[in-house]
Amino acid sequence: MVNGPPSHRLLPYCRSVVARRLIGGSGPTVGALVVVAAWTAWWASRAWSVSGLSWHFFADGGRWLTGPHALHVYADHPELQTGPLSLLVAACLRVLPSGAAEKTALVAMTAAGPLLLAALVPLLPTARRTVRVLLAGLVLAPAWTVLSVRWGHLDDVLALIAVVAAVHALCAGRPVLAGLAVAAAIACKPWALGTVGLLLSLPASAWAGSVATAVLGTSAAWLPFVLADSATLTALRPNVALVPSSGLHALGVRGTVVPGWGRTAQLLGSTVTAAVAGLTGRWPGVLLVTVAVRLALDPQDNAYYVGSAALAAVLFDLLGTTWTVPWTTLVTVVVLWQPFVTDYAHRMTTTHGLTHWWFAHPGAVGATHVGWSVAAVTLVLLVPGVGRARESV
Repeated sequence: MVNGPPSHRLLPYCRSVVARRLIGGSGPTVGALVVVAAWTAWWASRAWSVSGLSWHFFADGGRWLTGPHALHVYADHPELQTGPLSLLVAACLRVLPSGAAEKTALVAMTAAGPLLLAALVPLLPTARRTVRVLLAGLVLAPAWTVLSVRWGHLDDVLALIAVVAAVHALCAGRPVLAGLAVAAAIACKPWALGTVGLLLSLPASAWAGSVATAVLGTSAAWLPFVLADSATLTALRPNVALVPSSGLHALGVRGTVVPGWGRTAQLLGSTVTAAVAGLTGRWPGVLLVTVAVRLALDPQDNAYYVGSAALAAVLFDLLGTTWTVPWTTLVTVVVLWQPFVTDYAHRMTTTHGLTHWWFAHPGAVGATHVGWSVAAVTLVLLVPGVGRARESV
């Protein structure tokens, strides 16, 4: 008999997870993960020559967080659209030489991709597990390295790690631990607020402990900055440019910068939609819905968004469907993939073909991305049985 939490504390799908941990097909699955790791390393090597494009935010933020005005860091530097836990991790890396800190972070973030996929393996039924993991990893790798290497967005990677930890806690019947993981995700990146929807998929009797833990953990991370300097709340009204290929622009919002209500609408919209997914038992799609609404209401259309969207799609494909081919992930990577040029200022004269079309038609790109967001939310919330496909396994 397998020792574990009482079955009544588990989500319906997760009641059989404990019983199938580490059984059957482990050798081939490990082999598939090795292939995925090698494939990820190859994609990382391709991006390495121009990498860490956003790392300066974390290097500077980590330095400011350990300075004399630590609790004023968000008020003094509203360009830091990241969480204090991410800055704390970046600050810890300052013990390394400057160049070594960045490269170490890029390698660690890249390794996190295959490791997160491996973390999902025990949650999968053994039927077709190896091929499903292999295909998901092969599609995920190119998108993940855009996030981890090309741009080096530490906060998104840390938030995604915390979300996967929350999923494991849910499946282990550990609501308080799940709440703590969700709080950690929000402390890494504000957009992770939507993942509170994961906790709402638990039995109502577990809400008090899990949600209270998430609220207390989030407050512990963010409240000191707000109490020390009320200007910290200006982060909800960032001076971020509104680009023509963004979701907000495609939805009809005009101007040079994001409107004052933009970030608040983004957080509330993703949280409410993800809560619906959680309350209706569609917990494998909570992260996907959160990311989709975030992208649809974002003033930017940054290339690294594809990384978090791809991992969210992998989680949904593997845990929310029985598909062998990770169709959601495949469509996500194809639709959200962006061309990269080193000479961006002259992109209109140095590119051709599909790459040139992409740069020449930002409005169409934005509309396509909003279409992906709508399709992702629809898939999770409205297609009968998709979100609950695993519950009878």
